[in-house]
Formats: sequence, C-alpha cells, structure tokens
Amino acid sequence: MTNEAEKMLEAALKRVKLGGGFDPAQMGARIGLNRAQSETAARALANAGVLVLGFDFAAHFSPAYRKSHTPASTESTKGKKARRAAGRVTAKAGKALAK
Repeated sequence: MTNEAEKMLEAALKRVKLGGGFDPAQMGARIGLNRAQSETAARALANAGVLVLGFDFAAHFSPAYRKSHTPASTESTKGKKARRAAGRVTAKAGKALAK
C-alpha cells in the first residue's frame, strides 16, 4: 500500500464508522491530497480488500474488513450459554424438586 493510501485509511477510520461510507476525494482533500492522488489511494485500498468502491467513487469498508475490525463483545457466547443453562430447570431436576 502507498503512503497516500495509509494516510487515507487512518483519516477514514478517525472520521467514519465502519458501517458508513465516504467520498475519497473529500477525505483526501482533508489530508492534503489532490483528487487524482485520492482516487489512486482509494483504488489501492480497494485492491487490498479494505474498501469497496461504487461506480461514483463512493467508498465503503468491505464486509471482510468490517468483520475483522469490529470490536469484540464484552461477553463470550460460552458465558452467555452457561448462564442461560444454569437458570433453567431440567426435567429430572424438576421431578426431584416436586417430591
């Protein structure tokens, strides 16, 4: 990846959420790139699998990039399942309690 592409990625991550989109030309102008440099950087990021470019150069983060960079949840799924199972009464336990 080029230096311009790295700068654009950093700027995009600071200003746009992973689910959002942006105009690479405007983002490039904010970091001091001209339109051609911005479009080249956006193409480099698209080739690297970071961005998906629309026909009008609207950029969105790729689903794979979003999935790999989404913050992990605070609870693991095993912990959730264990708490759910602990709160349930099984059929055998219910019969034993009824006696």
